[in-house]
Amino acid sequence: MSASTNARGGRQGRCRTLTATGMVVSVLATMAPAPAFADVEINPFVSLRQVVSDGTGRDTRGWLEAGAGFAALLDTNRIDGNISYRYMRRIEEFGSISQKNRHNANANVRAELIDDFLMLNAGGTASQYATDMRGFNAINPDDENGNQTQIFSGYIEPTVQQRLGDFATFQGRYRLGAVSADSPREGLTGPGSIGLDPSDGIGSRLSDSVTQTADLTLASTRATNTFNWSLTAQGTREDVDQLNQKYRGYSAGGEIGYRLSRKFELIASGGYEDIDNTQDSILFDPITGLPDLDEDGRFQVDPAMPRRTAYDFSGIYWNGGFRFTPSRRTSLEFRAGERYGSANFFLDFNHRSRNGMSVRANFQQTLNSFSRLLTQSFNGVPFNVVRVGGLDQLGVPFCVIGIDPESDDGGCLGGFTQSLTPATFKSDRGLLMVSRKLEAFTWSASVYYDKRRYVDAQQLQAPTQSELPTGLFGDDESFGVRGRVAFRLGELQTLGFDALLARNSYALSAQRKDTQITLGSQYTRRLSKHLSGNASFYGTHRITETRSDSSSVTASVGVRYNF
Repeated sequence: MSASTNARGGRQGRCRTLTATGMVVSVLATMAPAPAFADVEINPFVSLRQVVSDGTGRDTRGWLEAGAGFAALLDTNRIDGNISYRYMRRIEEFGSISQKNRHNANANVRAELIDDFLMLNAGGTASQYATDMRGFNAINPDDENGNQTQIFSGYIEPTVQQRLGDFATFQGRYRLGAVSADSPREGLTGPGSIGLDPSDGIGSRLSDSVTQTADLTLASTRATNTFNWSLTAQGTREDVDQLNQKYRGYSAGGEIGYRLSRKFELIASGGYEDIDNTQDSILFDPITGLPDLDEDGRFQVDPAMPRRTAYDFSGIYWNGGFRFTPSRRTSLEFRAGERYGSANFFLDFNHRSRNGMSVRANFQQTLNSFSRLLTQSFNGVPFNVVRVGGLDQLGVPFCVIGIDPESDDGGCLGGFTQSLTPATFKSDRGLLMVSRKLEAFTWSASVYYDKRRYVDAQQLQAPTQSELPTGLFGDDESFGVRGRVAFRLGELQTLGFDALLARNSYALSAQRKDTQITLGSQYTRRLSKHLSGNASFYGTHRITETRSDSSSVTASVGVRYNF
C-alpha cells in the first residue's frame, strides 16, 4: 500500500513541476511580440565539436557533439529580456559517457502589461549540475562523469504596483517556480550508492519541487523625504515530492529610514516570522537495512512512523545599519541584527567607474534550499551566471556547470556550491569581484565564500537508527578564487584563459575536504561571415584528504555556423 502511495505521490509531484514549468514556457511564448512591433534580434546556429576526455580512474572517452540553438534579445516599449537555448547530442565514439543529451537554456523576460500598474516577469534555466559536490566542481563545461545531472527550472511572477498619491506606494507580488532534476534512478546496493559514505545517514538527490512566494508592501513615496517607512507581509511555500516534504515560512514586519544627508541614510527593520519544515519517514528493508524504493527509484514512506519535523522556528527578527550613495556609480549598504534565532549580517557594495572598472562585494545570511535559491528571489541570495568564452551569442550567456560568476544577470547555476539535496540550510555567502572591460582586453577576478549550516539532514534517518541526533551532519564550507582573461586578437580571433582554486569541505560526506585546481583556455576564429572555428583545453587536479589525488583533462575542436 505504501509503495503505491509513494509512487503516486512522485508522479503527482513531477506533474506539478511539469505543469508549472509549462506555464512559464507558455507565458514566454505569448509575451514574445510580433516582429512588426518589436525590436527583436535572433541568432540561430548549429555546431559540431570533437571532444576527448581522460582522468584518474576513468577510461579515455571521446565523443562527437552535434548542437543547435538560438539566442534572442527583446527590446520594445513594453517588453525586454533575453532568451537562449542550446541542445547538444553527444555521439559516443570510444569509452563510456554518462550524459548523451544536454540542454542549456536561460530566459528572463519582463513585460509591462498595464502602464504603471501590472508587470509580469518570467524565466527559466536548464543546466548541468554536480549531484554530489564531492565530485569535480570545476569551470570546465565539458567535464563528463556520472556525478552530474540535468537541472530544469522556471518561474512566473506577476506584480501589481499602485501609487497612492504623494503618500505611499502599494506593491503586491507572487512568484510560482518549479525545479526538476533529471537524476539517475538506480537501485541501492549500499548507503554509499546514493552519494554518501557508508558511515553517513541517508541523504537524497534533489526531487521535483514547486515553490511559491507572495508578499505585500506599503511604502512611503521616497522622493526627497527625510523620513521613509515600509510595511511588508510575506509567505513562502515549498512542496517536494520526495517524502512529501513541506516548507512553510511566514513573516510580517517593517522598515524605517532617516536621511542624514542626500548621500547617507540610517535604516532599521524588524518583525516576526514563523517557519515550519516537515516530511514523512523512510521505509527501510528489515533484512538489508536499506531504504525500500518504488519503481521510480524514490524513497517509500513508512506508514508506521509519523511525519517528522525537520525544522521549527518562530520569533522576532531585527537589524540596523546604513545606506551610503556618494554617486550614481557607487553604493554601499550594511546591516547587522538577528534572524532565524542567531546573529545576521548583510553587506552590499557596488562601484562602476568611467574607465570600465567594476567592483562588487556582497555578503548575506539567509535560510534557504537549492530549489528556493534557484526560483525565489525575495529576501534570498542572488545567484550568478557563469560565462564561458566562445559559448555566448549576442551577449546572452548559456548556462554551464561552474562555480563563480562573471556577471550578476541571475540566470544560471554558477555560484551554487552545495550538494544537490532538498535539505534546508542557513546560508552564509560572500563574494568579492573585480572586472574591467577594455576595447581588446577583458579581465575579472573574484573571491567567494559559501557556508551551509544544515538545519535538517533532509531525511534525519540512517539504516540502523530511526532518527539521527540533531547537528550530526555539521556544516558544508566552500571558498575559492577565480580569474578570467580574454583577448581580442584583431577582428577575427579571441583567446581566453581561466583559472580556479577551490577548497571544499562537505559535512554530508564524513567531513571530507577537497582542494581543486583548474586551468583552461579557449580560442575562437572567424572563418567566414557566418562560420567560426573554436578549440578549448581544460585540466583539473583534485587533492583529497585521506584519499588519493585525482585529475581530469578535456580537449575539443569544433566549428559553428551562425545563420
